[in-house]
Amino acid sequence: MSQSLKEQLLALGLASTPRVSCGGASAGPKERQRKPVNADLALDQAYRLRAQHEKEAALQKKEEKRLKDLENRRINKQIQALVEAHKRNDAGAEFKRNFMYKGRIRSVLVMPEQLRALNAGELGVVFLRGGYYLLAPQDLEQARAISPDHVPDLSGAEPSEAEDERFKVPDDLVW
Repeated sequence: MSQSLKEQLLALGLASTPRVSCGGASAGPKERQRKPVNADLALDQAYRLRAQHEKEAALQKKEEKRLKDLENRRINKQIQALVEAHKRNDAGAEFKRNFMYKGRIRSVLVMPEQLRALNAGELGVVFLRGGYYLLAPQDLEQARAISPDHVPDLSGAEPSEAEDERFKVPDDLVW
């Protein structure tokens, strides 16, 4: 960072090394004017080049976001078609089944027999546009094949062994 701007531009190849004339004091006014003009042109060129790179990076980021959005829409349409054809939600449901999904507690309304089936693993839940829908296991597998992120894990599994190791209670601890 202690390099001057001139040295940095030379290192990047954006400026050429200055030519020293033999005459020193006898150099005409044209040569004296040319050096600062060349430095300004190199600096202008550096700014233009940086602006061009920033613009290209912004366009590439925008294109990646557009492609990701298109992919998300395609996935949502496929899951929506599956949900509309096979959902088992009941409008008169009165019981809440809570579960963890994406780090938050979520819930779906179910009937008593659906709650038993959900707890037994005979039914599953799919997330679509802010709603949770009950599906049979074979339909749930189809949704999982389309996008695993749309299928919450209802097993309530214990933390993994790696998490247990982080919070392991020492054997010599006496309560």
